Amino acid sequence: MSSDVKRPRWLSLMALATATALVVGACSSSSSPSPSVAASAAASAPVSAPVSAPVSPPASAAASSGASGTVTVAMVGNPQMVALQALKGEFETTHPNIKVNLLVLPENDLRAKVTTDISTGASSFDLVTIGMYEVPQWAKQGWIDEVGTTLDANSTYDSADFFKSIRDGLSYNGKLYAAPFYGESSSLFYRKDLLTAAGITLPDKPTWTEVAAAAKKLNDPSKNLAGICLRGLPGWGEMGAPLGTVINAFGGRWYDANWAAQITSPQTTAAIKFYIDTVKSYGEPGAITSGFTECETALVQGKVAMWYDATSASDLIFDPTKDANAANIGIAYAPTDVKSPTGWLWAWAFGLESTSKNKPAAYEFMEWATGKAYPQLVFDKTGSWGGAPSGARKSLYANPGYAAYAKAFSGVVVDSLNTVDPLHSTNFTDTPYTGIQFVQIPEFQDLGTKCTQEFAGAISGSQTADQAIAKCQTYAVSVATAGGYKK
Repeated sequence: MSSDVKRPRWLSLMALATATALVVGACSSSSSPSPSVAASAAASAPVSAPVSAPVSPPASAAASSGASGTVTVAMVGNPQMVALQALKGEFETTHPNIKVNLLVLPENDLRAKVTTDISTGASSFDLVTIGMYEVPQWAKQGWIDEVGTTLDANSTYDSADFFKSIRDGLSYNGKLYAAPFYGESSSLFYRKDLLTAAGITLPDKPTWTEVAAAAKKLNDPSKNLAGICLRGLPGWGEMGAPLGTVINAFGGRWYDANWAAQITSPQTTAAIKFYIDTVKSYGEPGAITSGFTECETALVQGKVAMWYDATSASDLIFDPTKDANAANIGIAYAPTDVKSPTGWLWAWAFGLESTSKNKPAAYEFMEWATGKAYPQLVFDKTGSWGGAPSGARKSLYANPGYAAYAKAFSGVVVDSLNTVDPLHSTNFTDTPYTGIQFVQIPEFQDLGTKCTQEFAGAISGSQTADQAIAKCQTYAVSVATAGGYKK
């Protein structure tokens, strides 16, 4: 663990962010469905024959290395992790000396728990699912181990198979610090049948103006149909993710070259107001309790006509065994305005806590879950590609079975992952931070959550958009000043 003098400041920042996240999580937990709701909601969908695939050596066929003990893992409760939870017995069967304990939590709750554990050295977990925001910062602090060297010691692992954008985003000083389970950009999903019935044609690369016009025309509360689902659940990684890309698309940003806060700039203000107005006017009911899982469920249940979110959702919503409307789902690139492309970049990846007491066994599980053969195992055991992790390994898209299954959406997904550029996320050449849907500074976890709480207030009607924007500006100014960023 680093003894850097900045450690006390980091701990106070993490404690503050964790307290905020816990409040958000507590506010949403009573009304949010469990992580498996998206899948269970479609349980009555007609089951069609799965796409056939050649049988390759399953992930479970790997022989145990002799490691033993218990591996404790904290994971976000998205469908791919729920599938992993159901298949962990396959790993334990071929690794009889290793027991895996999985804690699967909603996103906000996971972030709060993991941040507390790793920043305080509590050592409750061996592996934690984290992403591009945390990895470079936590690696710098010495809170997670470099994992690429050990993983690549196994000649079959092949971390060069990862998409370059995914590997780069999970690296620090050119070394891999977290093994990607699945990766994603962002895209617009829509019901082709509903758009056709309404006489709407969306281009492959729509603008936000076109999307809002379509949402207005499709919105029909009398039929329990919302025009679009956009995350309204507070949290820097919940509402903050899609909203961050809208800000970029409109030519806005969080800070200028001198770290002067830009929330009240014309471009950023226009983007935030557009997002709030679109959700209020054409979005899902109860929007401030809707995150990724809730919007995915709403689309599967036919309650929304469009949804802008993670490309990783494609695997479930295009799966006819999980979504009765799968044949009617279309996909388009992340909407644009003055900036293009605008899709985000994220991966849920396994980070190894530096304080883990059982690293050999943790490596065994990490290698199994993120290896080339695991997606095929998902198909072999479930008869469906819907729970397979995608967007991380290029080789998956060369798998004939998966390629046939994903032909309707893989083009957009792969192209988005190959063109996304977190180093040039805004419409300015002098933006002082990296990150697309986030600002890669430790304070952003708290800043993004506070601001989205204010924006949720504007969506619910407890304050105006202008009031929410002004408060966010104040928070952003405080961060730049207190953090020593402002020049």
